[in-house]
Amino acid sequence: MTIEQLIKTESHKLHDKTYVFPDIPEKKLNGALLGIAPGVDPDYVIAIIDTTLFGSGKEGCLFTGDSLYLHALAEDKLTIPLAEIAETSYFTTESYKKNGKAETVHHLKLTLTDGKEMDLTKSLAYIKVEEMAKLLNQIIELGKSGQDFIKTSQTMPLSMMDAEIKKSYVKLLCNFAYSDDDLISPQEYAEIISLIVRIEFETKDRFELRQYMLSKQNFISNEELLNRFQMELSEDYYSIISKSLIKDILFMNSKTKSEQHWKDNYAILELSKKLQIEENQVDMIYEAIKNDEAILNMRKNDTQIEKSIKDVAAKAAAVGVPLAAIYLSGSVIGVSAAGITSGLATLGLGGMLGFSSMFTGIGVAVLLGIGTYKGLKKLTGISDLENNKQREAMLQAIIINAQKSLNILVEDVNEITKKLTEALYDGVVNADKIQKLARIIQMMSQGAQVTSDRIHYAETEIAITKIPEKLDISRLVELTITPTMQQYRNVVMSCYEESLSESESKSVFTLRSSLTLDELRNLETILNGIGYNKIADASIAALKSATKKIMNGVTGN
Repeated sequence: MTIEQLIKTESHKLHDKTYVFPDIPEKKLNGALLGIAPGVDPDYVIAIIDTTLFGSGKEGCLFTGDSLYLHALAEDKLTIPLAEIAETSYFTTESYKKNGKAETVHHLKLTLTDGKEMDLTKSLAYIKVEEMAKLLNQIIELGKSGQDFIKTSQTMPLSMMDAEIKKSYVKLLCNFAYSDDDLISPQEYAEIISLIVRIEFETKDRFELRQYMLSKQNFISNEELLNRFQMELSEDYYSIISKSLIKDILFMNSKTKSEQHWKDNYAILELSKKLQIEENQVDMIYEAIKNDEAILNMRKNDTQIEKSIKDVAAKAAAVGVPLAAIYLSGSVIGVSAAGITSGLATLGLGGMLGFSSMFTGIGVAVLLGIGTYKGLKKLTGISDLENNKQREAMLQAIIINAQKSLNILVEDVNEITKKLTEALYDGVVNADKIQKLARIIQMMSQGAQVTSDRIHYAETEIAITKIPEKLDISRLVELTITPTMQQYRNVVMSCYEESLSESESKSVFTLRSSLTLDELRNLETILNGIGYNKIADASIAALKSATKKIMNGVTGN
């Protein structure tokens, strides 16, 4: 057991409010980094003990793999390197209060390797002192047995890992692609290239991976690749990277064998057993994949995205799957870990904030002003468009990933084509070699088409996020009332289809699903040009339309 693992398993005994990675709330982490351990990198925090009355996290205890940080009320902050603790001394004394009642005082003193002593008694207020002594003694014993006092990043994404680890990860994915038919299909090739882009490789490393994907001559067994993980990674990170690997394999399998359940795939079953991943954990990872896909396929807005991610996080934690494992290599839909982190931070900070958090400490006049503005956006329907920012950002990230993937695929096609041309020119390569090169070119070209289709899909979906799903006819009429503007009204109307709404008992005009990307972009241009999506123009048009309805009601027209 490493020192970090010991702290994770034993620190909960110190206090009821102990938070251990990966289940440290962001608010607690920020509070502890401000109040207990200023300057500490949040990625290295293993555990936090919050002794504050109102849960700010600014007092208590914080552990990294090499240090203990303490801060109690009215006491100085302490930083204690774990490697410098030579021994501990725990004892109790009796003291008497003013009312004469006896009270047991728990003391903890440290002797450091340089001979100095530290009294932690006051700094451990509200923390179970005896349990702290036991934990520190266990840490001392681990140090004597040869365990290093090192801090490691608890949340490092795969893209930041050593190149050899990343290459082994991709090769394991290639092995899975080969497992059923000794071939990497165009869809599988496109997905592997997408992963390579997400986790970032230098040119020389990508060349090595290309060679691995194109020939089984350099095949390395799963056992050897996993042994590399176990030798290089901590036990905790090995567990996280294992679940991430299963996620990427599940996704690739779903793209090539959409009708097959993962439990019917022998390779997935065997690998999950080797990685010691439970069946309910694999089910949860698969559910997370489907959640990511649903964000795009079901065109979820920001509010729905926030809810679905929170639901996934809660369910995943319940079965021992950290959210970090699900997004270690980024999202399967083509968003990097950095992009996912940014998106989650936006949701955590309140991309769709409610009034209670948005307006803390802001004057009533400002609150009323912004509240009115939000009301106008809701009245005019513009808030619906603005509630798609997260999905739009994801689609933009998918396009960037796909464009980089396409560049790599084109480069690969050109390289293999060059080899084929040279072989034909020299006339020294046998027919089997030429046929193999031709098949590889065909596979790569089809993979490039898969990626091109992904770009087109994302661009189309982005265009849809900027256009109202339902058309406000009254507003459109008011905005195009002049003769020169009526031509635009006709174009807009042609992009929507009329149907009867059973819930509203009236006709509604819904965006046609058959519109091409060019038609969608043209529609967006027209709507922006006539002011349909501008709050000022839209609110005036809505007001005029409402006034006409009132007047018609009064006059009986």
